[in-house]
Amino acid sequence: MCKIISVISCKGGVGKTTSTVNISSYMQMHGKRVCVVDLDPQHNLSKHFGIHPGQIANQPTIYDLFNAAINETEDEEMVQIIKQSVVHSTTVDVIPSSAKLSSLETVIPTATCRERLLEYILSYIKNDYEYIFLDCHPGLDMFTLNALTASNSVLIPVEAHILSSDGLDQVEKMIRMVQRRLNQELRIEGVIITKYQGNTNYCKQISELVTRDFGDHIHIFDSYVKYAIKVAEAPVFGISLHEYAPSIDAAKAYANIASEVMCYG
Repeated sequence: MCKIISVISCKGGVGKTTSTVNISSYMQMHGKRVCVVDLDPQHNLSKHFGIHPGQIANQPTIYDLFNAAINETEDEEMVQIIKQSVVHSTTVDVIPSSAKLSSLETVIPTATCRERLLEYILSYIKNDYEYIFLDCHPGLDMFTLNALTASNSVLIPVEAHILSSDGLDQVEKMIRMVQRRLNQELRIEGVIITKYQGNTNYCKQISELVTRDFGDHIHIFDSYVKYAIKVAEAPVFGISLHEYAPSIDAAKAYANIASEVMCYG
């Protein structure tokens, strides 16, 4: 059975893509069949896995899959487009994104079953994987709504910074709305504290604030992802932290988080 996990935040720069890459890669390294879907027009997830626009100029991306779903493409053709879109990287499988994806923001609201387009797309491949991760665009838009509707659970990275933690209540409100109206089975996997600097009182205060305000009803992962320059260096080489610097605290934190997610399904 496949578990589909959205990784979302209403703010950029909080470690959302980094979390997706390193959790999914750790699972794959431990024998799981994993696919990640890049839902951001900036396609940072794709680039993190070494997939650049010039390399995939002649193959479909998530843009083409949404376009096919909107135009109600026949099943056989849909299967072919999806198979062609999957890039088999050195670690997980990737359905990449492109800048063209942003052009669909005004089109999706006019589509039939607009909130379930991604759910329909993933129905063709979910039997091929144990985990599918959806790396969402920063913000709470139609792509995020589609991701939440298609998902079993949600991971929410929160930077150890007051402006980042302020957005957590907005994310929770959107999740609760989706649970009420579109996906009653959706649950919050947990909050990941990122860019943590344990030697500063400020970071400690922010983590305590998040725990105080949300810890009674949302799981906060015990493993905080500590700030380290190697976290920013790994994408340059198109690999995860587990390959680039497995001994640093951030890599160990992502390993612990991935293990916990796998432990509970």
